[in-house]
Amino acid sequence: MQQIYKVFLLHFYFIYKITFILINSIMICIFLSGCDVLFQNKNKNILLYDKKTNQNIEKREYSKRNNLKHLNIVKKYHCIVKKNETIISLLHKSGVNEKDILKLISIDKLILKNLKNSQSLSWKVSESGKLIELIWKISDFQRKIYKRDKNQLLSNIALNNFLIHKTILIKKNSTFINSALKSGLNQFDINNVIKAIEWQVDFRTLDINSIFNLIFLHNTNNKKNLLLGVKLNNSGQKYYSIRAFNGNFYDLNGYSKKTYFINFSFLKKYRISSNFNLHRINPVTHRVTPHLGVDFAMPQGTPVLATTNGKIIKACFNKIAGFYITLKDQDHYMTKYMHLKKILVKTGDIVKIGQRIGLSGNTGRTTGPHLHYEIWIDNHAVNPVKIMFKHSNTLNKKEKKTYLKELRKILKYLN
Repeated sequence: MQQIYKVFLLHFYFIYKITFILINSIMICIFLSGCDVLFQNKNKNILLYDKKTNQNIEKREYSKRNNLKHLNIVKKYHCIVKKNETIISLLHKSGVNEKDILKLISIDKLILKNLKNSQSLSWKVSESGKLIELIWKISDFQRKIYKRDKNQLLSNIALNNFLIHKTILIKKNSTFINSALKSGLNQFDINNVIKAIEWQVDFRTLDINSIFNLIFLHNTNNKKNLLLGVKLNNSGQKYYSIRAFNGNFYDLNGYSKKTYFINFSFLKKYRISSNFNLHRINPVTHRVTPHLGVDFAMPQGTPVLATTNGKIIKACFNKIAGFYITLKDQDHYMTKYMHLKKILVKTGDIVKIGQRIGLSGNTGRTTGPHLHYEIWIDNHAVNPVKIMFKHSNTLNKKEKKTYLKELRKILKYLN
């Protein structure tokens, strides 16, 4: 009996130990899994807290930069105004509250009346519907800006640059300077006009009734005018000088004062019938005779324009050249124009590029109507075609494309 009791106790103790170990194992697993859950939740809370903190930082930084303490992150809008669209309808569609729309109109009623087709609008709206900023691009040279200040009041801080158009008529017994002063220009603006176009015309020899059309961009901040373009009509000839993106002035062909000593624009319209050739056989005498210029086939009576500035040193007739003109400029360049029908200048005259000096014809030794054109440098005849190619453009291809884009904008206000 005693042996049976001992065996029973031994089995009971063994079962107890196993049960104890199992219970402890289960408790440990439960504990560890609980800790893992808590650890995950703790990390999750940290991540959520960090994300929230970052958001707060972003909002605080945005508010700090814009001096706006109570506005949410903004939405940006941009549009080109279409026909029949109004500032009210455009802002209302983007969620701007009516109070701000009415405030904007009260600040500047012109935006309600003068908003036109193809003008540009850009604006920013908070999530609560407050108008933070609006930029109204009225033209290529004028825009208005409306912003909410640090006190959250919507106000007009427009740059308010606007165009000024001036017309100056040179009357009898007057000068350009006197006429310009009467038109309201100050001496600073007058000097800028002279510098912009003096390389094309001589202000001392302007004809009566010559007309200057000028476009200035007025800056309301410094009260100064920036000259954008000049158009001069003098003796039936039109001259242009347009400000480019680099601040320099160029004519319609992209020539500037720095490199503009010969203008071939009118010659480029006509076909070259005979090139420069030092060993050419003369079509009349059939002998080898140097052809020191280029022949341009053009109808009789075609206006011949001076391709350089300078002084007429010859304007006469001979049997070979017919009626001809020799023009010499101050840089030792000479240009010659032969076989003219009529000479419109006289020896000693000072002429400018583009000025009409004669009419093409068929006089002298020729086989048909044409203009014989020569260029001499330091008393040596040079090939005009090479000079034309070398000076055909003073701006590179990319620069000229940019310039022509700006040119078209300014010409709209000059013509």
